[in-house]
Amino acid sequence: MTTAYLAGGWFTPAQRDLQTQAYAQLHHNPTLDWAHCFFPEQHVYRGWTPATQPEMFANPEWQLATFATDIRGIDATDCLIALLDPRPADTDHGALWEMGYAFASHKPVVLVLPDAPGADVNLMPAVGATAVVSLAELATYDFAGISYRPYVGRVF
Repeated sequence: MTTAYLAGGWFTPAQRDLQTQAYAQLHHNPTLDWAHCFFPEQHVYRGWTPATQPEMFANPEWQLATFATDIRGIDATDCLIALLDPRPADTDHGALWEMGYAFASHKPVVLVLPDAPGADVNLMPAVGATAVVSLAELATYDFAGISYRPYVGRVF
């Protein structure tokens, strides 16, 4: 079974909703080793979260620890699953960077878009992903056999 780093924001209501829906489906995917996937929100430095410690974003200790932990998480997994709401207000820029790092590390990147994205997708994640799938496909997508599946739609 395949292990994955799960990239995506949890800072806006739309991001949290996408994450909740995706995790519910991914948890049941028989090709994904759910128990050994890496969830950044489960590895927050000192338990500091945006909800409990909003000042953490300005703390260099937290910044470096978070960055290093996330890099190790990507390095330790087989692929990266990026949850992306393409609407500008709900796009997580950290997930976009993580996609680029995984791409440069020669790891497959599966870009997950909402079933009805509601916006054009930026060219770089649209073309840089190994495969682009919808939220509805996550329970049955074959993560053990990721193959090229380009984005079909408008980009900017």
